[in-house]
Amino acid sequence: MIINDEHYNLESRKDEFLNSKPFPHLQLKNFLKKDFFEDFQNTKEDTTSKNSGKNFETDVEDKKWISKNSELSSITKKIIDELSSDLWAKNLRDLTGISDLFCTTVGNTDLANYHEMKPGGLLAPHVDHSSEPKTGYPHVLNIVVYLTKEWDTSWGGGTDLLNNKGSKIITKVPYLPNSAVIFLHTPFSFHGVSRINEKAKFVRKSIYIDYYSQSFDPYKHINLDFKNKWFEHGTTFVLPKFNSYFKKENSLYRKIKLDYLINKFFN
Repeated sequence: MIINDEHYNLESRKDEFLNSKPFPHLQLKNFLKKDFFEDFQNTKEDTTSKNSGKNFETDVEDKKWISKNSELSSITKKIIDELSSDLWAKNLRDLTGISDLFCTTVGNTDLANYHEMKPGGLLAPHVDHSSEPKTGYPHVLNIVVYLTKEWDTSWGGGTDLLNNKGSKIITKVPYLPNSAVIFLHTPFSFHGVSRINEKAKFVRKSIYIDYYSQSFDPYKHINLDFKNKWFEHGTTFVLPKFNSYFKKENSLYRKIKLDYLINKFFN
């Protein structure tokens, strides 16, 4: 195993996870075993080929690249494989109390698992896709692993957790090298990455994995500061200014946001 053994007993931190605000989350330090984390620093993914991934330069996703190809390096795949394993999923079930939590088998071609963000990059507040691509089951949990060893927290790059409208940052989870952030994903779990300092000397590297529940009422056992109901929605962004929704290039973001608001109203 490449994850440090201490993190295979997450049930011991269940209360800490469930009581964190604005919604359940947890940061795990020294996440990967030291030798493996050091080995990863010598890994370079192909971010130039059109077949390997996708670049974003928009109002809500800027200087960001995501993998869209199953041919990641073997060392990156090892991280993804362990985070997708039955043993790790059981650990997350114990942490969250979501007894039927599972990891999708769709893989990196449909759900991008490896991300890079350049200096000046941005990921605006959003909630992710609501459903597992094949089954439609609810998306209930995320993990983000911070992989750039030389990162300085003064450059930003952490994960922002916002209120249930995505309008105010409540908690900033700093980008600590070789740490992981786990957080509950609901239709109201708005999160993002504030704009990274242009003077950052390195690329922000991360791995992202999401998890699902076979129940369509997956949060019923959790006391949240907002409605704990699940409903269908796409990846829904909060644009920086209201008039940004009316830009031609943001028409897709506008449509998804309207669909989100309609489904929210009826649920």
